[in-house]
Amino acid sequence: MLPTLKYPMLLLPVFLSMKKNSFITNDSLQNEMSSEWASLPLLPLRCILDHLSTEDAVAAMSVCRHWRSSVLLYEGHKETLKLRAKQLDKCLFLTRMFRKYTNKLHIYLDCNDAELDKFMSYVLPQFFDTLKLYELIFIGPSHLLIEHPNLPVVKLKRIITESLIHKHAHSLQKLALLGCEMGVVKNENDRFIHKNVEYYSRPLSFAKVAVAADAILSRSNILVYSTLQHMIVDYEQINIDALETLSELSSFSRLTLNVRNKRQVTYSPIDWDRVDACYPNGLEVSVNIIAMPMKRMDELIDNVLREGMALTSLKVMYCKTLHQPLLEHIVRLYKETLRELVWADAPYDSYDPYNRIVRTGPPDEFGICNVNPFILLCWQCTQLRRLVIHGYWVWQYDLVGFARLRKSLASVEVSALYTRQGRWPPGAVRVLCADAAPHTAPHFVREMNEYTEFKWSPTPWSKLHPGLRARASPDHRSQYVLQEALQPLEVT
Repeated sequence: MLPTLKYPMLLLPVFLSMKKNSFITNDSLQNEMSSEWASLPLLPLRCILDHLSTEDAVAAMSVCRHWRSSVLLYEGHKETLKLRAKQLDKCLFLTRMFRKYTNKLHIYLDCNDAELDKFMSYVLPQFFDTLKLYELIFIGPSHLLIEHPNLPVVKLKRIITESLIHKHAHSLQKLALLGCEMGVVKNENDRFIHKNVEYYSRPLSFAKVAVAADAILSRSNILVYSTLQHMIVDYEQINIDALETLSELSSFSRLTLNVRNKRQVTYSPIDWDRVDACYPNGLEVSVNIIAMPMKRMDELIDNVLREGMALTSLKVMYCKTLHQPLLEHIVRLYKETLRELVWADAPYDSYDPYNRIVRTGPPDEFGICNVNPFILLCWQCTQLRRLVIHGYWVWQYDLVGFARLRKSLASVEVSALYTRQGRWPPGAVRVLCADAAPHTAPHFVREMNEYTEFKWSPTPWSKLHPGLRARASPDHRSQYVLQEALQPLEVT
């Protein structure tokens, strides 16, 4: 066993460096070195592959036949598998390789109807052979291009999707439909619209009549004994009927609602008092507001963030504004439940200093004293554990105020700190593309750590997610949104 543990640590960085230098795609180097790499024992090779990502493991197969054999011996022990539906051949290959031991399946549906139909028919059913699936994520085009308000919603094949959920009912913990919804099962007789679903999925019925308004799982097909704990959906796909249906799941306790700027969607209010009556153990609700313009923030305050919701997490991403009335509304309604707040944006793509100050409304909205709204948030929200602010300048002693007012904070990420009070006029101040990374003095870091219950350190711009950097690409921005949308609240 000693060589098996020794070789991977020595060979892994060598392999990765050669991969970066296009070793695998260079025919001359491949022919020259193949005899030496082909002489490596299979067990060390298998240990190397255990340390590689799915992409790197597949690339390793092109080194030589010996390496390809080691991949087959390795049997694709990959916890997370990401598939793009438009790459059908690649999806079929990866599915055959990794389906057995996949625990988390992320499916990107950036494809046309014909490609989607082939993927749902040929690829997805193969995951019935997966041993245990803990996480199933469907990601539509609207969440891959977050700033486009007119992208269509993807219709999933309901029979296959719900049957896959049913097969993994005793292991599946998280289900996400991002920019997707369950399609309607078509039948010659519309009166039996859910008949095929019922036969195919072995339903556990507790209602005699199928409810068409159940937008997520049909009431006639509910998995009463399922282990599902967390569901992530777009706000317009949820309703009272679906929430009452989900309340029958004994383990279900978390709901994440994504709110995006869609021109044809009106956000209808939900009666959270009625929902609360269905969940005797409580339902924790998270809201992700994505690329929403300031002119629609009041609509969210009136219809989405309503009294009675047990809001535990609010994430506002790429909205290009720091809307103070929204923060005040959150403090007023959810000061006893809110545990996490993320307000993140990329640097504003402008060199004009006039665009640095966020205009949120008439001057009288700010009151007599121009107090940082996050000060009020940290003072009033007694359960706050995580605070993230990116894309806006924060005075460093306001940050000290956050830590002093809220001892419960276990994670604070603020990437733009300035030292001199009065550097800019009062109000929310954007980070512009031309701004330089700030320097945080060591004495300030020591001062912060006097008030925190954890070891705090500044967030360097070089370590930020690519989606939070200047002129971030749409792909990087969507990656950051997905990362935050799927990330559970780790500090509890």
